[in-house]
Amino acid sequence: MILFLINQAIGVLVILIIVRAILSWIPEITWRYREITRVVERITEPILRPFRQLLPPYKTGGIDLSPALAIIALAIIQRLLDQLLIGRVVWR
Repeated sequence: MILFLINQAIGVLVILIIVRAILSWIPEITWRYREITRVVERITEPILRPFRQLLPPYKTGGIDLSPALAIIALAIIQRLLDQLLIGRVVWR
């Protein structure tokens, strides 16, 4: 049960990171739905900030790679937790 909840939480975080990345490309939607955008930013910013500090957009030609790095890190964390809690690697 705990593993299921952890996996679901990580899945929601990944979806929110993707939503945030898409919203950053479309300013009109960000402005129109600013309350939703603020909630998404509050949830995802603590996850994205360390990656943005590690590899700032000015070092990558203006491209923010923090969402991709965060998703990769969350996938690795999910696999490690699966392995620790189940005792074997679970590939999906």
